[in-house]
Amino acid sequence: MATARGLHREIKFLLILAGFGIVVMPFLVYLAGVLTLGPYQGGLPAFLASLYKALLFLEPSAWLLLLGPYLLFWPLRLLTRPLRRRRRAA
Repeated sequence: MATARGLHREIKFLLILAGFGIVVMPFLVYLAGVLTLGPYQGGLPAFLASLYKALLFLEPSAWLLLLGPYLLFWPLRLLTRPLRRRRRAA
């Protein structure tokens, strides 16, 4: 039962962070690019179209953007794991 609950929680984390990666991260990447490199040819709609097209064609860079928040979440969980175990034991 604990493994099913853990898997359910892991899937929930993945969906939330992947949703953040697909909805919020593209806008943040676009903003950072415009502020540092200048305007994107075609603007935001062209950027989003090329990004979501890259997702459909399974390009690794687009999938890293999508899964980036989840992949960054893992090391944080691994680093705080000893603290969570210590708290449970007390």
